[in-house]
Amino acid sequence: MPPELPRTFEIHDLAKALATAGDRLAAATLPVPTTLTEAMAVQKASYEPASAGPVGYKVARSPDGVAVIGRLLPLAIVADAGTTLPWRKGARIEVEIAVRLAAALPPRQGGYSRDEVKAAIGSVHLGIEILDSRIAEGSKGPFLLFLADRLGNAGYALGPELPKDMLETVGGNPLEVWLDGTSIHAADARHPADDVMAWLMDWANDTSRPQDTLAAGEIVTTGSLCGALDISGPGLLRAQLAKTWDMSIRLEDRPHA
Repeated sequence: MPPELPRTFEIHDLAKALATAGDRLAAATLPVPTTLTEAMAVQKASYEPASAGPVGYKVARSPDGVAVIGRLLPLAIVADAGTTLPWRKGARIEVEIAVRLAAALPPRQGGYSRDEVKAAIGSVHLGIEILDSRIAEGSKGPFLLFLADRLGNAGYALGPELPKDMLETVGGNPLEVWLDGTSIHAADARHPADDVMAWLMDWANDTSRPQDTLAAGEIVTTGSLCGALDISGPGLLRAQLAKTWDMSIRLEDRPHA
């Protein structure tokens, strides 16, 4: 039988362990949050003080269907292929749709309609997320521990602006990804919920979320269009959506950030 997970839990102890992890840590060696609130408190403690720059989050759902988020760090705005993000063996990537909010969506009773959320979005972008959990088991470990680990985020690159109607029409568009010129993915774009707005709507309408979330200027990435792709090594990563919108980043073999 696997060893029993530690029962003692202290927010700052786990935050420090995750923030300073070199090699991936076995879940059995770590204290595990017991609530979503504790897991989010660990996230916040592990990245504060964060470096200056744009603020971004990924949205997702817990196994119980509850809206959750993970901070995107580092977050780069891609101007050219000179943008670099870290890679190490076992890292994966996801190509996604991200939005930048022009207006705040503070929690409110009764929530927001789809049209209201779309009206608050200033721009829509192609993006690439680096997945590299500090936990050896990653998403297969205890969910609240994975949530404390920012849902495995190890970096994000915000790419070119897309037409706003891609929020409704991106599914079915061709999506191809290359690593150093070799195709590693070629299929139609598809979100796990068949709707890139689904998890953003969940979070917008969670009245228990912090008051300062979904602030004006915040960047929110909405979930993978290609699943999680294994990346065999460092190099130039390029993604193209609908044979029209391209972005490239360079993955560097360097210690986890």
